[in-house]
Amino acid sequence: MSNFQNTFTTDAINIKSYPLSENDNIVVMFSKDKGLIKGVAKGVKKPKSKLGARMQTLVCNKLMLNTGRSLDVIREAQAINPFNKLRYSLDKLNYSIYLTEIIGNFCKENTEEIPEINKNIYELFYKTLENISNSNDNTHTILNVLKFQLKFMREIGLGIELGHCLKCSVQIKDEGYFSSANGGVICKDCINETGDNTHRIKIHSKIKDFLCEILDSDIDKPTKYDDLVNEKVVISCFNLLRKYIDTQTGKECKTLKVLEMTKVG
Repeated sequence: MSNFQNTFTTDAINIKSYPLSENDNIVVMFSKDKGLIKGVAKGVKKPKSKLGARMQTLVCNKLMLNTGRSLDVIREAQAINPFNKLRYSLDKLNYSIYLTEIIGNFCKENTEEIPEINKNIYELFYKTLENISNSNDNTHTILNVLKFQLKFMREIGLGIELGHCLKCSVQIKDEGYFSSANGGVICKDCINETGDNTHRIKIHSKIKDFLCEILDSDIDKPTKYDDLVNEKVVISCFNLLRKYIDTQTGKECKTLKVLEMTKVG
């Protein structure tokens, strides 16, 4: 009796892989249809493997897989986009791998019951990798990561509140305090009542406006800030969102250690 129940096709982006045997790897991918999936890439380590480079991290493929009892098996892979320009820059590559860790930490396997969310995350991931690939400098690389951080967290139901105080719901027009523990801004009047003295950061109204603008903008379209921000601002915002994301997962992404060693994190 065959071990395979059926065959399915999907578009997916490789996020990591690890060894299964001498010649085979297990590849973890984020797919448009099923969310996070794992597939066995048989013979991928052999020099003449048909899968070969298509199973590298951060390659987008159109896949055909057989459904197995415990693991799916990748039968065919046609490259859609290898995002080659990411691999020519250590900064771009590190930030892109950081995105894969976020997806791996938050997304569950085989979630075909939420097709709209899977599709949205897949398209956000794909477009962000394209935008990072085409970034002209480190500032715009990190800007695209910021857009991903904000939009991804909102997509999975953990979006941050930037407009109104989390405690009293008053609209915050001036500076406030961002609480990574609570996931949003707190006004000056309420900040001393939260007991959140460790994870609060003063946030200027212009930074709030900047984050709101990129959160609500289309990922494909530049915002009015794209040509105005500098590296100091985007790194500061990246670190702010990083702390929030770390708080939600309870752990720090490994890639950040590499980013810190290269002095961009």
